[in-house]
Amino acid sequence: MTNTETNSATATATALLGKAPHDKEAKKSKGTKKSKARRRTAKALAYFALVLTGLMVLAEPWLLVPVAALVLAISLWD
Repeated sequence: MTNTETNSATATATALLGKAPHDKEAKKSKGTKKSKARRRTAKALAYFALVLTGLMVLAEPWLLVPVAALVLAISLWD
């Protein structure tokens, strides 16, 4: 496939959809309630995991070692 074929296919798809795929408004209008609900659920799950881990560390202090290793691994991930 040549460059002109790729560009014409993109132009055709853009014309059919009415908006460019990189258009910010097209992304904003697509599932905002769903993404807010997912973020809220992820935040609640993260806080639950944090509280549960805190309770486990209070019960058994040696559990702090794998938690510290996990936090270190996440911070070095990027």
